[in-house]
Amino acid sequence: MFFENAIAGAGFAAIVMVATAAIAGRLLPSPATHSAMQHLAAGMICAVVAAELVPKAMQTGRGMELGLGFVAGFVLMLSAKVVAGRLTGGASSAGMLIAVGLDIAIDGLLIGIAFAIGTDTGGLFVLAFTMEFIAVGLVVGARGEQKPSRSIWTAAILAAPVVPAAAAGQSLLSSMSLGLEAGLMGFAASICLYLVIEELMREAHKVTEHPLANWLFFAGFLGLVLLQMQLTH
Repeated sequence: MFFENAIAGAGFAAIVMVATAAIAGRLLPSPATHSAMQHLAAGMICAVVAAELVPKAMQTGRGMELGLGFVAGFVLMLSAKVVAGRLTGGASSAGMLIAVGLDIAIDGLLIGIAFAIGTDTGGLFVLAFTMEFIAVGLVVGARGEQKPSRSIWTAAILAAPVVPAAAAGQSLLSSMSLGLEAGLMGFAASICLYLVIEELMREAHKVTEHPLANWLFFAGFLGLVLLQMQLTH
């Protein structure tokens, strides 16, 4: 059942990204709109870490495994950043697409890991990463130099790794020890924090922000925390 949920959740997030790109290709949203969605996604991802991953990781009592997983996640994202920097060094479209696709594949892997931890955790991850995928879809669709149909195909190609990565993450970790679970939660928490600080918020602050954007960060955080409370009571 967890495997099917991981596939369905990842597939939903991928479809939303493609649909967002299709809509954005016709409406051409402003950079401020994109920034606002990045703030919302960042707040929700932070909430997943604070309300779901950290409390569960602390309950395991396996500090060493948690720390090793946290460091491993950070090292993975630094390595991905180096690879992405080399791919986009010439500012080629293909290199940039591969770099974004790599990030999306890692997100899919986290969705699979989250469903291996539990259905509620996986559902919250899907919700948070769907907001991030909407932000990506806005960027892809709003590129004025390409036709709307090409935006849809570009988004579909970028979204393609999500489902296989989620399936891999869930199937490989369907039966795990308490120590491995703690390590994976540390791994996921580290990657989520990196995504928020080094990617979402950095990109969001490159444009002139609407005052609503800051509110959306805290609204996303609070909304997901309240949802998690409802799921656990």
